[in-house]
Amino acid sequence: MAEGTGTGTGTETPAVSTATTTPITAEQLAAVKPVLQQQMLVDKAEASHAAAKLDQAADSGKLTLDVDAADALIKAVDTARDQVMDLWKRTSDQLATPLQLGENPVAKAISARFSELAVGEDRGAAKALLDLFKVLDDISNALSKNRDTIRGAEDEAEQGFKKSGGSW
Repeated sequence: MAEGTGTGTGTETPAVSTATTTPITAEQLAAVKPVLQQQMLVDKAEASHAAAKLDQAADSGKLTLDVDAADALIKAVDTARDQVMDLWKRTSDQLATPLQLGENPVAKAISARFSELAVGEDRGAAKALLDLFKVLDDISNALSKNRDTIRGAEDEAEQGFKKSGGSW
């Protein structure tokens, strides 16, 4: 039996991955930049719209979840929100690092432009991560508000039932 095949007596060695990654060049980044920017704007708009609809549904009482389902959903959204913040913290300094394309004026201008795209205040990648964090935080708050409303209604119903002589 050949080593690394994963079948047989169990004494074989596992196959080792030799995959490598190739750094992206400035030219490749420049080629995909418009597509990535457009997709980030579309994703941000869709997420903001979904969060607004969720908040509106929670405010109007149209969103109904039982408390356990709400807790699980809030936990999942909070986990995603925290992962986005962790990603922002890990990558912000890297994104702000100027590209080392050379010391000529053109290279410096290109490096400055990429830095602006990465961490620019209005539309950089770091800003997009913070915007996603805010959307996820809004969703979590809307779900928490709905859960608390449900919990309050259940508590009121339980108290009313107990006052009328029933047992919960």
